[in-house]
This record gives sequence, structure tokens and C-alpha cells, in this order.
Amino acid sequence: MALRISINQLIILSVVLINTAFGEDATKSPANPDEKGNCTCGGFSTATITAESAPLLAQSPGLMVKCNEEGETACKNLCVALANVTKAKGPEILCKRLKDADELKLSAFFKVCDNPWIYANMTADEPLCCENEKIKTCASAPKDNTTAVVDPKTVM
Repeated sequence: MALRISINQLIILSVVLINTAFGEDATKSPANPDEKGNCTCGGFSTATITAESAPLLAQSPGLMVKCNEEGETACKNLCVALANVTKAKGPEILCKRLKDADELKLSAFFKVCDNPWIYANMTADEPLCCENEKIKTCASAPKDNTTAVVDPKTVM
């Protein structure tokens, strides 16, 4: 079961990812799994990707990890923590980076060494929409169409 978080938590991952060009790291996986390689965090527009998928944003935060399950756990924990810590400005930063987005529900991924991307069990609850680098209300946003009706008998 995927962990559900707010768009702010997920999008904030972009604070860490903002300075990186699109695409994947060129880090090669060592032949010995006890050797170390880069941890990379990435944001994709879907929770299911193919080998050919490229992240919208990706960054190696500088953590060298073992190229095995232990390293994957450490990398995932770092990427999740970064997404949670930097949530205040995430939507604004992501809109500046992407310029335009419509109903984007960013999903967090991580990878170690040259291994494939792994879903970090984090997908935004709410979609993000951007226009000309600014946040805008998505068409799918709930509309408050309720009208308060006051019963004159209950007003004192």
C-alpha cells in the first residue's frame, strides 16, 4: 500500500532537485555490491514507470551508499526525508521549473548506483497545476457550491 502524502510534501522534493538537468545520472554500478555509488532522488509524473522513463526532476544529494538493499533503504529514507523537510516552497519551485503543468500528481522515486528507479511509495494527494511559472487552481479542484441557508426561526 502506498503512503499518501500532500502535494506540498512531494513537490518539495523539487527543492533538492531544482538544479539538475532532466535525465539520469551517469553513475555506474560497481561489480561488487559492497562498493559504493550515488543515491539519486527523482520525481516522475506517474507511480509506474518504464526503463525508458526519465524523471521530471532528479538530483544526487551527495550520499554515497552501498549498491545493495542496505543502500536502497538508506537512499529511500533520505529522499523521503528531503521531500518532507522541504515542503513549504515545493509547489512554487516546481512551477518555476516546469513552467506549465496540468493536473500533475508527482511521484517520488530513488535509485542507487546504476540500478533502476524504485518507487518510494509517495504520490501527491492533490494535483498541481501551473501556468506561466505560477501556481493555478486545477480544474479538478473541488468547488464550494454550497449556499448557507439560515432559518429565521433559529436566529435570535
